[in-house]
Amino acid sequence: MKQVKVEWCENFIRAAFGTKHHLFAGKPSAGIEVNCFWKKAQAAGLWELGIYGGPMSQALEKLTVVESIHNEEGDFLYNVFRLAQ
Repeated sequence: MKQVKVEWCENFIRAAFGTKHHLFAGKPSAGIEVNCFWKKAQAAGLWELGIYGGPMSQALEKLTVVESIHNEEGDFLYNVFRLAQ
């Protein structure tokens, strides 16, 4: 894998949440499902399956929080990344 800089990953994250194509772009409640995010990051060449603690993980830790989404009965549905406030 090429040398990926944390700065590139941070820019990718900001763009992912800021693009007009994102359903909730610019809204504080915007979230991206975790697996969807990893697929996009992999397609962009910024993350590789099985790599933990790398530049993308560092950027996510700096810029986002993880939230678990549950249904009305409290059953787990999925996790999302949200931009930290």
